[in-house]
Amino acid sequence: MGWIARHFEFLMLAALSILGLSYLYILLTRNRRATDSKSIVQYNIQSDQTDNEIDPNRAPKKKEPKVNVLEVFDYNGIKIMHENGLYTVNHAGEIQVYASWQALPPRYQAMVKEMDKSSIGQKKKGNYYMEVLNGTYYVIFPDGKKHKYPKFEDIPEKIRKALGY
Repeated sequence: MGWIARHFEFLMLAALSILGLSYLYILLTRNRRATDSKSIVQYNIQSDQTDNEIDPNRAPKKKEPKVNVLEVFDYNGIKIMHENGLYTVNHAGEIQVYASWQALPPRYQAMVKEMDKSSIGQKKKGNYYMEVLNGTYYVIFPDGKKHKYPKFEDIPEKIRKALGY
């Protein structure tokens, strides 16, 4: 019996171990490289706009107190965040950053305006309005009363049709 025949089991074990470790290495490094090269965040900021905008890392002047403005709007699943002049829009997992109100597309501007009007109580007469906060549905009736529903299906069908669903 030759040396290979006596140690065949050990050679197979070593070959399988090396193969398994190389497969694990490829599996772990392939995912990391794929996420590094492809970004879903789009920055719609030109270089000349950033010079005029507020820099959050800049030290404030003595006369100018440091104020961080943060507003978050959730309009039927589209999330719009306003922080220090920058607007971040999350639409279906695609994130876009806009440098100013003027750079924000008109569609998103209309959403923010409607959410602002609803937050200060300027509702359209004769219409229903719905807000979703932490998974709870609040329907505001035309008379101004607010009703709370734990699930969307709990809202009566007549009211859902009036809301546009």
